[in-house]
Amino acid sequence: MVINDLVTAMQNKDHEALAACFEEDCRLFDYCPSVAGRQNAFLYGRNAIEMSYHNKFMFGGFGMLDPHVVDERTVNFYADYNGTIIHALAQIENCNDGVCTLDNSLIQELVIRPA
Repeated sequence: MVINDLVTAMQNKDHEALAACFEEDCRLFDYCPSVAGRQNAFLYGRNAIEMSYHNKFMFGGFGMLDPHVVDERTVNFYADYNGTIIHALAQIENCNDGVCTLDNSLIQELVIRPA
């Protein structure tokens, strides 16, 4: 499932594998950084996700800790924003196949919120 691929990529800090979980024309909205005194992230397109997470992973700005996959669309985890830990929930809002359970499912929209 794409949710498992997403978690693996985040834990391995692999920006290319993370971007490969998304459709070319996708969206990722992250509302957790504001809790850590940073700007929220609104990313549009696979390339933007790859570039943004390349920087976050390379410069120590983000980590996924203790993830628990709730279902095929949801993961509960602790987000490490450069040392500030926030309990977070990542929710796949849309997939290209509508179900997010197929081996070739890709994410169209992902929203990360404080839990």
